[in-house]
This record gives sequence, structure tokens and C-alpha cells, in this order.
Amino acid sequence: MNLEQNYMIPKPNTKRICLLLFLACCIQVLTVQAQNVITPEDPEYYVMDREDMSFDDEQVILFNHRGFVSPRQYSVTQFTNVWFLPIGAPRYEFNLNFFDKGTGRLIEDDVPTKWKSWIDDGGSYDPLGSNFRPNSPSIMVTQDEKWQPNQYERTATFHKEYNKKWVSFSAKSWMNVSFDDDEVFIKLTLTNRNSKDLEMTVIPNQVAEILECHFKKGSTKVDSLDAFTIGSEVAHARVSSSIQKTSDNGFEISIAPGNTETYYFAIKFYEPQNGAPVISQSDIKERMKRADKKTREMLSWAYDKLPKLTSSNKQLEEYYYRCMLSVLMSRYENPNFISDVFWAVGTWPYTISWDTSYTSDVIAMLDPESLKSAILTDFEQVQLKRTYVGWNGAHWDILYIQEPFALQLMIEAYIRHTGDYSIFNEKAAGVTVWEWMQRWVDELQTNYTNELGLIDVGYNTEKIIEIRTDGYNHAVPITNTLTIDLLYTMSDWAKKRNEKKLGQTYFKDAEKLKGLVNKYMWNEELGWFDNYYPDGSKGTIWTYHLFDLLGTDFLPDHQAYRLVSHLQEGEFLGKYGVYSIARRDSVHWDLIDSDWGGGGQYAGMPGRISRNLYQKGFAGKGWDVLKRNIRYIDHFPYLPQNPRIDTAEQDRSSMPLQISAGAGMEAIVFGTFGVNMGEKELTIKPFNHEDIGEATLTDIRWKGRTFGIQLTRKSFSVYEGGKLIATEFYGEEVVIQ
Repeated sequence: MNLEQNYMIPKPNTKRICLLLFLACCIQVLTVQAQNVITPEDPEYYVMDREDMSFDDEQVILFNHRGFVSPRQYSVTQFTNVWFLPIGAPRYEFNLNFFDKGTGRLIEDDVPTKWKSWIDDGGSYDPLGSNFRPNSPSIMVTQDEKWQPNQYERTATFHKEYNKKWVSFSAKSWMNVSFDDDEVFIKLTLTNRNSKDLEMTVIPNQVAEILECHFKKGSTKVDSLDAFTIGSEVAHARVSSSIQKTSDNGFEISIAPGNTETYYFAIKFYEPQNGAPVISQSDIKERMKRADKKTREMLSWAYDKLPKLTSSNKQLEEYYYRCMLSVLMSRYENPNFISDVFWAVGTWPYTISWDTSYTSDVIAMLDPESLKSAILTDFEQVQLKRTYVGWNGAHWDILYIQEPFALQLMIEAYIRHTGDYSIFNEKAAGVTVWEWMQRWVDELQTNYTNELGLIDVGYNTEKIIEIRTDGYNHAVPITNTLTIDLLYTMSDWAKKRNEKKLGQTYFKDAEKLKGLVNKYMWNEELGWFDNYYPDGSKGTIWTYHLFDLLGTDFLPDHQAYRLVSHLQEGEFLGKYGVYSIARRDSVHWDLIDSDWGGGGQYAGMPGRISRNLYQKGFAGKGWDVLKRNIRYIDHFPYLPQNPRIDTAEQDRSSMPLQISAGAGMEAIVFGTFGVNMGEKELTIKPFNHEDIGEATLTDIRWKGRTFGIQLTRKSFSVYEGGKLIATEFYGEEVVIQ
């Protein structure tokens, strides 16, 4: 019987089936590709080869909002520079060594320590002679090293024959730090390339002179307690592992020929009275995954909260997000700190209003409550006399007179993004924010005003900025001009609070001081403001600090033009940005202290200067400053405190990370894209430049609404909720009520 004929079974359409299978495969491939697209919310977006970084080891950090450590270059397991406050061990060194039982050889993985010792004092072996010179140590040979937020990935090899016995294995490691505890995690994969079993003792090597727990009494001197533990009277460090078999020397492993095994290690820093962790642990892998998850969640959170930039200029785009990363890496959520969210200046565990002010708009967009908390913490801790607010409270009677001006910017940013004027009624140390700001004005007018009526900070330059040469003291232009701006702002705030008489007083004070500054400090010939000294003499100091004046509303156009005229190549402008003191100032220019002394720039200044230039109408000059600063991202994974201008270099005395780098983001949002958030209207007046090309900024939030801006070569478009509302030529503006 012919079933095909009787039941009319159709013949299969081979071409159609093939087409459907092909389409199904394409859909699957596209789905996988879509899932693998890396965006700035992923740590992988920020991957950087270690050899491309212009950082020393201690400047490379793995951070997870609790503390950090620094992985060492040229080792597959070594790290140093431990900060899990209150525990600190900046000189602590950790690595794993490997004792091969087949050859009786100790294979060491502390090349960075050996190399430094050999260079500094000849106390160790030259690593370049290791593995072949007689009596030289056997060492791991590293290959590739990559950094990304809270992950350091390394590969290494060992391939040697001793007395006709081979030892050959590869190593790959991943390191991150915990958010939940004071721990460092290492995942180590070893592959035995030999034809015989690889039997080794993995030996923890911990070296430190001191382990301290701040504010705990007791000796900080370190002793070795056992093969896995070192400690002082106040703090211990112990190495645990997923390896179950241990001995008096370390962890015992055996890998069959051609096999690969993966091991996990946790190095915990703890107070001895809290008990030591067990040596063999089965859940390190899961804890390491949780650490990675926290890092990813924080990046995703920041990416979601902030405006999103895409551009045909990929260097601009990457700079924008490395600025975001720099801010995010300054956010601590350590339960031992004085606030739930602690915005540190960078790697130093202090919150300082001046540093925070450079990125206050970014913080207000990210988490306005934490910005308000930072403002209140400052008032509570500083008390008009202590600028350095540490993780556990204010320290030292050292004051930056920038305090009131920085707080002004932070409050303005908070109100700009929340519309919440009730912040003035919030109390810190029993005093309202409004009363604190009045006290700052009283302080300036009572203790820092000379007989002429100018703001005079006295001889001590540290109250303004730290520079190594004298002269930037007494009646300083920027201190006086920022006081004028503060008085005008206080007048506006007083009127908002229906304190009209007080508002009038502040306005009159501002007008009076403005007249005095123009009379005694403006140098028409130079187009600059001079210092004024008690004996009536004047001095010209070419500091970029004065460009903060471009952020005020009262500066007349002719003075603005004269100031900006000095932003020229070789005067203030250099390869990577703006010299902190112009090269023409041979008296004060200083290469040692570069952020304010001359040879470099403070991380927040190029972004702030660029933003102010844009907003004053000097868009071309604003972009010129910004694009120079962007060049740093070829050398730094996050932006450091005070890099040099002529070379991408950050000194070791200062921080490799600075919260004020957020000013670069602000320059792009409020400068390049021309976003102006008013109380009653949103104004958008962007600028494009030949080397930006096309760019889009989305998720701009204002009063519960969401906007986007698209820049093309000849025009720009504004969208609300994805819907086009206007397309205009450059030079025009879009006003949204």
C-alpha cells in the first residue's frame, strides 16, 4: 500500500526547512550577541591592561565600597596596601609560594618584592637572573595582567627541568575584595602540563611589620602565628582555602597529568577577640561571586541614575564613564564609618566639602539624600574650624577657607535636582543649615575682613590652597570674588525665605565688596586680579584658581574676556589640561606639588573650568580644555588627584583616585549639551565641535520628566520620553516649562 498516496502526505519542502533552520540559527546567534553586548554598567567596559597604566602598584586598587587593596604587577597572587578600616596595613604583602615535591624546589611568586629590594639596596636577587643563574630563586613568570573594577586577572607560567625532572604548569588567577567583610578573594587555576603528577604545597607568604586597628590599644608589631596566620595584639590576617588537605607548611594539592584544578583562597583581616576563621572553607567561591555581584549592582545603579552618553567620539564617551567610575569608587558604605554613605575624597578616608563640590551635581543625580547627608555631616563635624572630616569624625584644627563656597555649590546642586528648599531647616549639631551658612558669612566678615573691607585670610596660605611658595595670601582675588558670589546667593536665599531685610543686607554687602575688589585688585593692564597685601603693595599670581570666578553671575563681560584670553597654549594650556600656575609665573611655578603649585592640575579643575567656559559662551575654549583632559584615559583606569600636565604621571604622595573627577561629567552634561536646570524651566542650548561628531545624551531627568538631546553636524534635537519636541540650529535654545 502506498501510504503517501492514500493519506496524501505532502512531500517535505527541503528549501523551506533549510531556510527556517537558518533563520532560527541567526536568531539564536543574535540573541547571544545581544546578551554579550558590554555597556558602561558592566565592569568589563573598563578593562585596562596593566602595562598600559601609568600607575605604581599601590595606585592600582580593587575597591568594593568597604575597603581596598592593591594587586602587585609581575606576580600571579601578590597584593599589598590593605585598607579595611578600622584595620589598616599599607605595608602588608601577601602572595602564595609553591613547593614542588618532585624536585624539592620552592617556586616563589613575590617578584615585585624581590625586584624592589634588588633595585633599592641589592638585598634580594635580580628577578631577571632567576630560574637560570646558580643559586638564584625559582620564580613564577607572569604573562598578562588586566584590571577592571574590583577584579584583577593574571596569567603566569612555570616551565623548568631540574636534575632531569620537569616542573611545568600554567597559572591563572582572579582577585577581588569583599563588600560583606574585610576579605580578599583569589581564584587560582593551575594546569599540569607534565606527564607526571604535580604534587605541591601551596604556602601562604604574609609579610608585615605592623597590623593596626585604629583606636584599639595594644602593640601593632606583627608576629607569625602559624603557617596561615600573622598578627599583632590588635589585628590578625589569616589565609583560608577551599583546599581541604593542610599541613604545618600550607595547603597540599595534587594534579594529575594534563589536568586542571581550581582553588579558592580568602585572606581575612580581623580583630583577634572576634575569633579566627577556619582554615578550610567550602563557600569561598560563593562569597567571591557575591563580591562581584555587588560591584556589578553598583555600576548598574549609577549607569541607570545618570544621563547616558553615546558618541561617535569614543574617547569622549569613555572619558564620561571613567569620570562616573571615579565618583562611584569614592562611595563608601562601610558600617564602621560615621555615615551610611560616605563620599570620600578618593583613597584617603576623608570627606571634604571642597572636593565634593566639584561633583555635587553628579551626586545629586545619583543619590540626593546622600548629598544632603554630606552637607549635614560637614556642618556637624567642621564647626567652622576643621575641614578634614575622617571616616570616624573631624581631625585637626586645619581649615580651608573654601568651606562656605563649597557648601554653597553643594546646596545649590541639591536644590537644583530636588527643588527641596527645606534643607535649610535641617539641623546639624543643633543648628539649622540656614543658620550655619549665616555663621560662615559672619566668620568671613568678622574674622577675615581687613580695614579696607577686603577679605584677608592672613599670612597662612594653607587656608586657601597648599602651595610651596609664599605670596598667595592675605587679600586673595578668588576668596574675595567667591565671597561676593556667596553674598548674592545668600541674598536670593533670604528672599526665598521671606527674610527681605536680611536679603537686602547681603545684597548691599555684595555690591560693596565688588566695588572694593575692582578698585584694589583688578589689573586692567594684565587683564587679571592681583593679590593685595597689608602694606598696600600688590602681587600678580597666575593661578588657575581664579578661573572659578567664571562660574559666577556678576563678572562683567570685559573682565571675563580678559581672564579667558590667558587660556592659551604654553601659558595655562598644556598637553593634558590646564597648568595650575601659568608657566609665565617663574616665581611660583612648581613641579613638585602639581595640583595647585604649577606642573599639573587638580582632578576637578579642568572639568569645572570647561563647564564654566561653556556657560559663559566660550564653547570652543571649553571644549579645548576638556579634550586635553580626556587624553588621560589612555593611561589611567580612573582619574587621579593631581596628574602632571606634560606627561601622564601621578605622584605617590597624592591619591590615585579623586571624587572631583565627576566635574568632567558635569562639563559634558551642563556644558557641551547645554543643560540648564532652572526652578521653573529647563533650557537646552548645546554646542558641537568638529571632533565630537554625532552624540546623544539621554535620561536627563527634570521634575519627574525625562529628556534626551541628539547632536548632529548641523543641528540638534530635543526629545521628551522618546518623542521629538524640537530640532534647532546651533546657537538657538529650547526652553521647556
